[in-house]
Amino acid sequence: MLPEGIYLHKDNETIWPASANVLLIKDPDGAYLVDVGCGHEDTYVRLKEFIAGLGLSITDIHTVVLTHAHPDHMGAMRHLLEEISPRIFLHPVEIPLAAEPSRLDRTFDIDLALHYGINPFNLERADVNEYLSLDKSCPMARADATHTIDPAGELELGRFTFQVVVTPGHANGLVNLFEPESGMLFTADAVGDVVAWYSPSSGGLTGFLEGLDKIAGLPASFIVPSHGDMSGVPGEKIEKTRARLFRREERIIKELSGAPVSFPELLTRVFKNPWITFFPGSQILQCHLDKLEAEGRVRCHGEEDAWSVELLQGRNRI
Repeated sequence: MLPEGIYLHKDNETIWPASANVLLIKDPDGAYLVDVGCGHEDTYVRLKEFIAGLGLSITDIHTVVLTHAHPDHMGAMRHLLEEISPRIFLHPVEIPLAAEPSRLDRTFDIDLALHYGINPFNLERADVNEYLSLDKSCPMARADATHTIDPAGELELGRFTFQVVVTPGHANGLVNLFEPESGMLFTADAVGDVVAWYSPSSGGLTGFLEGLDKIAGLPASFIVPSHGDMSGVPGEKIEKTRARLFRREERIIKELSGAPVSFPELLTRVFKNPWITFFPGSQILQCHLDKLEAEGRVRCHGEEDAWSVELLQGRNRI
């Protein structure tokens, strides 16, 4: 299914903290990587073994394209940059996040749960890197971009010219790559075997849905996701993602069908796992409530743990 000269290094797991899939594109000078995966040493070793299996070495990698600045996609830069100095391409809004990962605190809205009085881990302050260390998740790395991806342009990688399609929601600068000749659509975290989390400061649910509309309008023949298997039915995969998002919204509306509910209570009804309630449950719920309130279907009032949500009568249809 992949065009000649493009190869996929796929992680066996899809659920966080699974490493993102990696694309390798050969050219006469060596190879490009699209994303590099998680920052665990064994993950990096597997990446190097994959590269070696194609008759290349890590020193043949001259360019790295990062779809966005999240640890499961760029964590392995901590190891890679110890061996080589490749060109590094990133969307403009992701460049400062890669250069200083503490800025992810804002785009992850990592302090949202604390704002509502939800603190299952007794944290003094919300910090992405501290949170990731709690369950030994994918460690983050830092990297300085050398080149900027044009959000409305094209990206030439070897003999292939990709159309850049940006789909916020999970990340403001989440880059999808569409190759018209073969119909290949690399969806990064926009579409895959799992639905990526989303946060208000990364584009929210509205941004996520608008991004799905963008890629649904492309004449793609097959999808290559960051998490999961390739699919020859791109429209079906996109609609499945959309349906999962709306099923979650239906669940939220169902929980609001009685009396007004506080944010923490609603959160624990929708997400049972305390890990999830802290992140990304709080962020996901806030995105849905933002959308529903903008549509006039719920009313949100109060502050922090006293903040409550009520369903407006006659507005509860999806």
